Amino acid sequence: MFLRQFQYLATLAEEKNFGRAAARCNVSQPSLSSAVKQLEQELGIPIVLRHQRFSGLTEEGKRVLEWGNRILADRDALLMELALMHRNLEGRIRIGAMPMSSPVLPMIDRLFFMRYPGVQIETHFIGLDKMIDGLTNSHFDIGVTYLGEQPLGRLKTLPLYDEEFALLIPDRGWAENRAAMTWAEAAGLPLCLLSPSTHERQVMNKAFTKCGTTPKPRLESESILNLVFHVMQGDLATIIPNHFQHFIGPFPRTHLIALEKPQVVQKVGLVWVDSTPMRPMTNAMIELMKEALASGTLADHLSGKSGKGALPAAAVPLKAKAG
Repeated sequence: MFLRQFQYLATLAEEKNFGRAAARCNVSQPSLSSAVKQLEQELGIPIVLRHQRFSGLTEEGKRVLEWGNRILADRDALLMELALMHRNLEGRIRIGAMPMSSPVLPMIDRLFFMRYPGVQIETHFIGLDKMIDGLTNSHFDIGVTYLGEQPLGRLKTLPLYDEEFALLIPDRGWAENRAAMTWAEAAGLPLCLLSPSTHERQVMNKAFTKCGTTPKPRLESESILNLVFHVMQGDLATIIPNHFQHFIGPFPRTHLIALEKPQVVQKVGLVWVDSTPMRPMTNAMIELMKEALASGTLADHLSGKSGKGALPAAAVPLKAKAG
C-alpha cells in the first residue's frame, strides 16, 4: 500500500468522478483508476462500486476510506511536528466552531497568526454533533463550543471565557433606561429568537422555564444577525450573547441590557481528541491559548482593554527570511 493510493481514494470519494479526481491529483484517469484497483487487489475486497461510472463506495470501501483518512492525517501531523520542532510550523489548522463564537474567533485567530504566520486557518461553523464527528475522524484539529452541560464523550477541554445572555431592544423606551430586566419580563415583549434546534435557544428556554414563563416569539431564525436586523427595524426584541455587541460595536437604533433572575452564564472553550502523540496543530493552539490565559492576554482582548495584556514574548511576529 502507498499513501498516494489513499490520497486518490479520498479525492475520488469527494469528487465522485474518476476524471475530476484524476485532475485534482494531477494524474491521468487510467493511473488513478489503476492505483485504486491495485489497492483493492492488495486488500482482497471491492472498494468502489463501478457501472458505467463511479457509483459510490462499498461498505468495505467506506471503512478503507475512514482508515485512509486517518493515515493521511497522521502523515500530515508528522510533517507538521517536524516543522514545529524547528519553529517553522506551516500548513493548515482546521477549526470546527459553534456559530455563536464568530465574533470571538478573529481575536483567537490573530494570536495564532502572530505566533505562526505560515499557517492558514480553516473554520467551519457547525453544530456539536458534527463537530464531535469531525474531531473524531480527523477532519478538524480543534473545536470551539460550549462546555459543561453538553455530552462531549472522550474529548478533552480547555475553558476560555464565560458568556452571558443579554436583551437587545429597539430604542423606543421599552426599558425606560433600566440597566437590567428579568427573563419573565422579557418573555412579555414581542420577541424574535433563535430556532428551537439551536443549543442557545434550548438554554434560553430553560431560563424562561425557571421563571415560570413560556415565550411566544413572533419570528425564529438560525441567524443571529437576522434577528439583530429585525430589532434595528424597531418592532421586535431578541436575546444575544453579550460579547456580540462588544466585538461588533453598538447596533444602530438598539439598546443592550442585562438579563437577570435567573442569570445565565455559559462557559466556552476548546475541545479536542486526546491522542498520543498530540497533533501538532492541536497542540499549537492549546499551548498558545494556555499562555494567553496565564498572561491575561485573552481576558484583556475579551474585555476590550486595547493595549493591555501584551502578547507572550514568543507570540511576536516572526521576521521574514531574507531572499
